[in-house]
Amino acid sequence: AVTDNNGNATQVENVYSYPISIERIENYPVLSNGDLNPDYNPDEAEEIIIAKWGTPLGVEVTRTSRAWSFPKHNSYIIYEYELKNTNSSTLEDAFVAWGYGFCTSMFGYERKYNRWAEADTRSSDQFARYDLKRYMTYNHDRIGKPDTIFFDLWSRPGDRGGLNSPQAAGLVMLYYDYDHLAVRGETNLYVSPSDSGVVWDENNKLKQPWLNRYENCNLYPTKLQTWLDPLNRKSSVFKSRTDSIYFSDDNYYWIGRAKPSQTLGWSQPAGHGYGFGPYKLPAGETMRFAVAEVVGYGPGVASDSIYMDLGGGLRGEPEPYLHPVPSWYKALTYPYVGTPPVIGSDYLQNHPLPWYVDPEVVSIRDVADRAIQMFTGKPLVKHDTLQYEPRNSVPDGHGIYSPENIPIPAPVIFVENTQAAVNKIMWGPQVEEFTTPRTVGFNYYLALRATHPLGPWTLIDSIGKRDPRYFFDSLYVLLDSASNIGDFCYYAVVSVDSLGGKSGMTNITPHETQAPAVTKLGKVYVVPNPLVVTNGLTGSDPNGEVTDRLQFYGLTENCTIKIFSYSGQLIQTIEHNQDAVNNPWYQISRNNQILASGVYFFVVEDKSGAKATGKFVIIH
Repeated sequence: AVTDNNGNATQVENVYSYPISIERIENYPVLSNGDLNPDYNPDEAEEIIIAKWGTPLGVEVTRTSRAWSFPKHNSYIIYEYELKNTNSSTLEDAFVAWGYGFCTSMFGYERKYNRWAEADTRSSDQFARYDLKRYMTYNHDRIGKPDTIFFDLWSRPGDRGGLNSPQAAGLVMLYYDYDHLAVRGETNLYVSPSDSGVVWDENNKLKQPWLNRYENCNLYPTKLQTWLDPLNRKSSVFKSRTDSIYFSDDNYYWIGRAKPSQTLGWSQPAGHGYGFGPYKLPAGETMRFAVAEVVGYGPGVASDSIYMDLGGGLRGEPEPYLHPVPSWYKALTYPYVGTPPVIGSDYLQNHPLPWYVDPEVVSIRDVADRAIQMFTGKPLVKHDTLQYEPRNSVPDGHGIYSPENIPIPAPVIFVENTQAAVNKIMWGPQVEEFTTPRTVGFNYYLALRATHPLGPWTLIDSIGKRDPRYFFDSLYVLLDSASNIGDFCYYAVVSVDSLGGKSGMTNITPHETQAPAVTKLGKVYVVPNPLVVTNGLTGSDPNGEVTDRLQFYGLTENCTIKIFSYSGQLIQTIEHNQDAVNNPWYQISRNNQILASGVYFFVVEDKSGAKATGKFVIIH
């Protein structure tokens, strides 16, 4: 995306890129009907999207994204890029760069500031950092934005967590093309005399990355163009003896490579420019790159505070700009951390991890290591002290994609109403026969329920293989006795293997509990009546604000509800066409306005001509 100088989106299609094609490929282990997928490939991602577009430079780009749903690998997306020169001549001094805007998170900013705007990213809440060992540029919030109202409620076991911006989000360079890098003398690149002694490698190619830039994230074209100017490099390089302090234990690997603009990592933290080059690409040839978008529950875990990243301090601090990795396990303080004089939080000393965080893959550093593992096909390595080298991570730029373990997938579930208004959850046993060379056997299911997709999730029951309590006629059938008419809830069934490994929660299914419609229209009720400020409900409703919801009860399968003001003005018409005794309304008029306080009348008429009338009261 590209913006104008004020951060507003501007046109990209047919200006900077020319769309050619896009294809989405599903490689899920289970089909939508619950059967196992006979064509499932365990050495490929579960979802693959291949997009192609052209550029004004005559370079055709093919981007292949890959995503997985199962634990340990569901917090990153890997992108492979192929850039082909379709011109009849060689491209010289070509640069390849990624421009990202990171700001964690939209929900946290809206809860704190009641808005989501580019200017808020400069509020001193955000820090941009660079992990030298992992080639990772990323952002995190100062203290995670603890909620001021629902902190205790959301911090309960099984819930979403009391921090509204716990995420650390960033980009890892997994692979860059080395073969097509221009050799010294083949480029018009300006290299200052002071840099010349350190920026060229053993093959007289420029050490990478070329660009490692932080900016505010209104990414307008003239700003982006300056990032790629070979005569005016926007990133300085590690070269001085002060710089060398950082690298005395790793043979000075980063000397001569682009230094992050860490002096902007607090005042302008959200825009990240990450670039490689200059390249010399002959006609018809292709170069390849791979990156991973990664998100973790904070920058690190408690033990990571012994490691240092570039960033985490105020603008104007002196070298070396290196600070301990914070986490939500322990608040840290150090010089130049700013106000408040802490970074990180003690949150996890007193509260559990949210349900959606895998305890084996917590931080963005953990997620980055898993992305590297998946891309390279090598055993898991913790790159806390070991340098990752994207230059030769795989032989040809194509990922290996061979996960060390593939869990039993979650079954496809179906939820139905019953005559007794008790929800019925059903699924077949097909996943119990799932096998791959890296999968252990099925053990049991966990059936879960929540009033909101972010939790808290409560266990309905643990269900063994072909459990006689629930398995009938080749189908598992579970009745949820906690369901009530009008409630909106979410269900999921998790598969657990013989080693305790769990599937992803890929089958979260929303459902509104309903009883069948009446056969003959009689008395129709509005609940609650009166509604005083709120109906007192908790949880969520994807169709509207749950606390504003009124329910009409006593309906036939096909009927029309008309709502009138005290003066007789038509407020809203609702068509009810489902086998349900009730129909919700969220106090929104036909003019899309919230209902005012007052007395309202309604008329219900079914297809036979039968009518029912009544009134209700709203008090705001």
